[in-house]
Amino acid sequence: MENLSEARITLLVAQEDIDQAIRAPNNDLLDDVVVLGFENVGKLMNAIRNVQYLYLCANTLEVLSLCCETMPVFNNLKSLTIKSDESRGWQAMPVLLRKCPHLETLVLEGLLHHVTDKCGDACDCVSREDKGRSLTSCPVNVLEIPRFRGTMKEMHMIKHFLEYFPCLKDIKICIMENDPSQLGVPEECQVIAEMELYEKLSSCNVQLLVSG
Repeated sequence: MENLSEARITLLVAQEDIDQAIRAPNNDLLDDVVVLGFENVGKLMNAIRNVQYLYLCANTLEVLSLCCETMPVFNNLKSLTIKSDESRGWQAMPVLLRKCPHLETLVLEGLLHHVTDKCGDACDCVSREDKGRSLTSCPVNVLEIPRFRGTMKEMHMIKHFLEYFPCLKDIKICIMENDPSQLGVPEECQVIAEMELYEKLSSCNVQLLVSG
């Protein structure tokens, strides 16, 4: 797979496996079969380390938290897309971002995720001394956020990214026109006002878009 330029990794993982193999407080009780399967995911990531475009589903990102010590460096990666889910964690996000030394575009399909004490140096969910550390070493200059819902937690996350991504030049935030969670007029006006404030406080171009 050394010549592979694009990869999409979508794992189907049961909640029981997530609870036992990733979030279990005692790793000695892990199911050997489940762990072996997750180790193979680490081998897969090493095999595709030369890709330029990478897409990870929410399950895949959380499973990668078991492979952080062996995570390869993605020297050729230009664009990383991550689909988030409120039931899946971002534990691997800090290591993953630090392993992408030439990343240009980061697409986050959703900002809400299961909060753990290991995602805190990438997100704004947990207060810790090294908050934002993994972002400060990431060279990404374009951040895209499809399916934005306008919650306060999402707003705080965007502000966090503006503060800690040192090379960020453009943020493209997209509200889906036919999404059931689409913002109403008052909420949309508030979000626009917040975005304008963020843009004034930073050198980054912040765009709020509506897509059909």
